[in-house]
Amino acid sequence: MTNRSALLVAARANGASRAARTRVARTRVARTLATRNLAALTRAALTLAALTLAVACTRTEPLVDLGAVPAWSFTDQTGAAIGSASLRGRPWVASFLFTSCPSSCPELARATAALQKRVRAWSPAGQPPAVQLVSISVDPITDTVERLAAFATTYGADESLWKLATGPYDQMEALVTDGFMLPILRADLATATSAAEMQAARERPTPLDTAHSLRFVLVDAEGHIRGLFERNEAELERLDRALRGLAGR
Repeated sequence: MTNRSALLVAARANGASRAARTRVARTRVARTLATRNLAALTRAALTLAALTLAVACTRTEPLVDLGAVPAWSFTDQTGAAIGSASLRGRPWVASFLFTSCPSSCPELARATAALQKRVRAWSPAGQPPAVQLVSISVDPITDTVERLAAFATTYGADESLWKLATGPYDQMEALVTDGFMLPILRADLATATSAAEMQAARERPTPLDTAHSLRFVLVDAEGHIRGLFERNEAELERLDRALRGLAGR
């Protein structure tokens, strides 16, 4: 092979080598760019998902209007009047219990205390509460003002925010069953055979086996029922969000 031929072969080999190195380099660059683009897209997708979740967690769900609560007036744990007139202009949450109830009512009271804690977290300090929590006794014979005050202390009720109310049995029963459309089931009333027996039963303490609603009822500032909620954490979060929305906070 002549020197010229050898030089041509070497040049061609060098060119091929450079081309191969160039292709390898380009492939590496392309892979790097693809990896970076994938990482950027992943970060963007995660950011979008986080924003979507944040919006979903703060959005107030639509509330139905289930009708107005009729006028009522009872007495709270401080001896002050409480009712539709004093609550008008503020959203509030109703619940129903009695202090001698051995099982379900303490659970409901603890759930109300948890709701109170949630409300405190977004309520401006030093200002009157924008909402109210109202626990209405279904045993007004037993639940005097003094007994309600002791019950409120046991569960840490802030008397400016969480009211416990008692009133005449007939009025309470009508409010719960006709106004809120919730049950109060008493065996002694169910087995009474005359109006006199029924009235006598109503004048006795509510039996411990009485069944009544354990739901929270959300009422808006105009006195209209806007929803019913259970006592679990997820429902308390929904209720707190709805209550905050009605309060404009």
